[in-house]
Amino acid sequence: MLTLKEFEGDLVNKYDNFKATLHIETKYDINLVSWTIEYERPNENVPELVNLLDFIIGMTKAIDDHHVN
Repeated sequence: MLTLKEFEGDLVNKYDNFKATLHIETKYDINLVSWTIEYERPNENVPELVNLLDFIIGMTKAIDDHHVN
């Protein structure tokens, strides 16, 4: 398990309490990957982090493809 907490930068300037957690669990010969992103929007005008989620999904798929081939 790996937990990343943002202390400064663009995410901290827009969102409160940003934290991302990567958890990899191995069952038999299969690795199961799960990401958890926790953050607070200061108000409803701040958008959800859908683009970041898309990036993480794409990156995880690319890593999986690399290891499968």
